[in-house]
Order: sequence, then structure tokens, then C-alpha cells
Amino acid sequence: MSDKADTGTSKALAIIEPDSAGPAGASEPPREPRLTRETVRVIAGAAGVLVVCLIATALVASGESASSGEQTCLGPQMTVAVAPEAATVVGNILEDAGCGQFDVEAAKTDQVLQPLALDGDLPDVWIPDSSLWLDRIHPAVEPVTLRASMASSPVVLVSGDGLTRTSFAEAFVEDDLLMGDPQRMMSALGTAVASRGKPQSEAKLEPYAERIASGEEGAGPTDSGRLAELQTVMSGVTATSEQQWSTYAPALKASAPKEGTVVLDYPVLITADSSRRNSIAASITSFARVLDSGAADTALTQAGFRTSGAGKPSPNVGAYTRVDSATVAKTASEWNARLRPTRAIAVMDVSGSMAWPSAPDSATTRLQLTQEAASEAVSLLPGSAAIGLWAFSEKTEGTLGGDHKVLVPTRQLASKDQRAQLTAEIAGLTARTGGGTSLHDTALAAYQAAVASYDPLASNDVLLFTDGTNDDPDSMDVAELVRQLEAASDPRRPVRVLGIGITADADLGTLQAIADATGGAAYVAERPEDIGQVLREALEQR
Repeated sequence: MSDKADTGTSKALAIIEPDSAGPAGASEPPREPRLTRETVRVIAGAAGVLVVCLIATALVASGESASSGEQTCLGPQMTVAVAPEAATVVGNILEDAGCGQFDVEAAKTDQVLQPLALDGDLPDVWIPDSSLWLDRIHPAVEPVTLRASMASSPVVLVSGDGLTRTSFAEAFVEDDLLMGDPQRMMSALGTAVASRGKPQSEAKLEPYAERIASGEEGAGPTDSGRLAELQTVMSGVTATSEQQWSTYAPALKASAPKEGTVVLDYPVLITADSSRRNSIAASITSFARVLDSGAADTALTQAGFRTSGAGKPSPNVGAYTRVDSATVAKTASEWNARLRPTRAIAVMDVSGSMAWPSAPDSATTRLQLTQEAASEAVSLLPGSAAIGLWAFSEKTEGTLGGDHKVLVPTRQLASKDQRAQLTAEIAGLTARTGGGTSLHDTALAAYQAAVASYDPLASNDVLLFTDGTNDDPDSMDVAELVRQLEAASDPRRPVRVLGIGITADADLGTLQAIADATGGAAYVAERPEDIGQVLREALEQR
């Protein structure tokens, strides 16, 4: 296949047409003007009714970059977030074109995905390293594709011992294979794709998956960090982008894996909302023209990227085969589900019946067995998991000063003292027992809190532990609870309530109604000693 960047654009904003894809090493065809009168109609529709005259004037140009910043750089200030490895070169391209109205900032993927999912504060334009990141979330406002690919970079195999590894099969037999985090580095996904369906290779990656899921600092080293290690110890193999290799470790041996590889495509996405696009339409047009210039292609190639105009960087690994896009997307989805951290509020019933014996003649109470299961989960969950703790009982009889109380805010277990605080508060629940069960009001309050603090990059849950039925005389009935849960739900912020009933006394019907309203599930540990197993099953449901 061609080793050039795919410069096709979406139907929404077809500013840049793809060059014909020739074989690797073929001479480049003459650059043609790629800003057409059809573009005027399309961009005006996407950006608003402004700047039609401006774009028509710009069409006088031949498709090369304008000869002065005054001609090229029209429009107001605009923010552009770029994958860190490309931010400097994009900033330099705009500066060299005399475009002072663009504020370019390096942004890691998570920094944009979070607000993109939650309708937060976004840059006007975002250039991530891969279009696949958008599959991880449900955007509050769907981005508009300005350019399908600004540049590209294939994932390559790099070795530190002076020997060339030409396939992932060779890399997987190495004892010192290094892997990054596929959730945060698309380059690391190449290794995951290559292992798919191969039991021995998948087993090789299991320790990496466990370390990455732990949330520990340094568990998934960056591309540059892995390359630095290879250069230091002069051994080891890793997968990284060709651009990172050519930038940080060009003296090391690199090769395009013969099984095929993942390709980083650097799409250019308009993330500003429609109102904002109206006001910056002139700047969007200027930005597109600068990116379409020969000078931009040359600068990107010199920075180690592949482009449609200037071709391959030097050094480079030559031609490569691209892995089927459906396979890449499926692997990304599987690893996302596997490594996606848990974010949960554990809501514990401390009504009087929780102090009852767990079984006839037993010295262990229902609450004590629940505490044991919850404490075990806190100790075993990885540091990337974020857990909070609530307690609830009927306010007029209980000891909480209300129907429920937040004992520990929801924070990552890797945060300072979070595990210790949870463990201590769980142990202290024994002293809080008393009163009836305020199940309905508490379930709604916890669900609303989880939706409000939703993390789009995590699995968001409410773990509701109870051994009884609602007996708060001032609370809503089940039908009203379901109605309010449905009203509080947000398809962009999916939160599940996982109901865990303790003994056959638990109100399974209500727990199931709550679960159905929130896409969750209901469980009953008829034998209190099974609470731990039930909790593990609930947490495994993704």
C-alpha cells in the first residue's frame, strides 16, 4: 500500500482532496490546488454564513501557501490542541506562515476526551494521533472532520541490540519486550493487535495488562521512555511510531512488521460548537490553507511524519502493510474494556437489621460479612479504581443525622490514604447501625451523585448493599423512584446501579427495578457468606 498520509476529508468539510496513492518510493505527482468552489459551499454550511466572500477571494491562490501572512492568516484568535509529539511542528508551521491568531498547545488524549464527552471547555480544533480515540466516548457534540489525516506514522518495531526484528512474532519471543499503555498510546495498540488470537502472545502481554490496570506511575512508559531504555541497556524490543523512533532513537534498528501494522493518522477535528464555528470560520479557513501548503508538508516530514506532499521522513522504514481497520478498532475496544478503570460509590445499609446474626446461632452479623467483602474488594482493586463510601439508614431512627452520609469521597485508590480511609470507615460501620432502611431516597441520591461526577473514561457504578426493604415513611414509592431515576439518567453519562441483596430478606423486586432503570443488575446473596463472590461477579460485569 502507499506509505503516504490519507488526506481525504469528511463530506462535512471536504477541504483537502487525497493525492493519488502510488507505490513506496514513487515520484510525487504535481501538487494541485485542493481548495475548490465546492469547498466554499461545504465550509459555509459547516461553519455558518460568514466568510463566503473571504474564501472566494482565497480561491484566487493556486493551492500553494500564500506569499504573506496578511493574505493567508485571516480571522480571530483560535485554539488548537495537538498530540504532544506534533504540537511543536504545528506551532512552527503556523508561525512561519505569519499566523499569530492560533494558540497551539500540546494536549494528551485524556485532556480532550473528558470535556468532549461532558460538554466541557474544549479547544476549537483538535489534532490527536488517531481517529480511533473518538470510539472511546459518546461526544456531547460530534466533532467535524476538517481533514482526515494531517500526516501519518506507522507503528514500527525497534530493537536495542543492533538486530532487526521484522515481525511481531520475533518480538514476542524476547524476554525484554517493552509495551506501552494501549489506553493512552495508540502506538502501543500495535502490539495488542499482533497478539490477538495467539494464546502464547496474549499470555506474554498479561503482565503488562495487570501493571497498566494497577494505575501505578510508570506502569505504561511513554514511547520516548521506552526508546531511552533500549538505548541505555542496548537490548530489548518495543513497538513505537516511526516518528518517535526517528526523533528519539534513529541509531537503533527499526522495521515495519511484516504481519502488518497500526498507522497513526492525525485527523484534524473541529471541536468548537456550531455557534463558535460561526465566529471563527475565517480562522478555520486560514488554518486549512496553511496545513495544505507545501511548506507544511515539508516541515512535518522533517519532524519525522509522513505526508501526502513531501512523502517519507529520513530515516524511515520504507514500505509497510496496514492492518485491517476493523481488526484495529475491535482490538482497541477489547483493550479499552479490559483496562477501563472502575469508578464506584459503595452504598452500605447500616439499618438495625444489619446487626442481626448472619445465620441462626452465628456470632457473625450480616454487616460484618458485608464489611469483610467490601474490605477485600478495596484491597484487591487496582490503584486506577476510584471508590467512595456512603452509609444509609432511616434518619429518624438511625445515627447518621440523615437518610445517608458520605463517609469517603470518590477518589482513586492510588490517591494518598484513600485505601486506608476506606478500610477504616468500613470497619467503623458497626458503630453506626440502627434504625430502618431508607432505600429509595438513598438509591436516587447516590445515582444522581454518580451521574454528576461521571468519568467518561471509566466504568461508572453505584454498588448498593442492603438486607431489607424500604421502610422510610417519608420517601417515594418504587414507581416514583423509577421515574426519577429515568429522569436523572443521561445517555452521555451511563451509570449502572448494581444492587446486592444480603440474605433472602432483601427486596429483590425493588433492586431489580432500580437496576432495570439504570442498565444495571441485581444480585442476592441468600447465604451471607456468599457476599464476597456476589460482589466480585457484580464488578466483573462491564
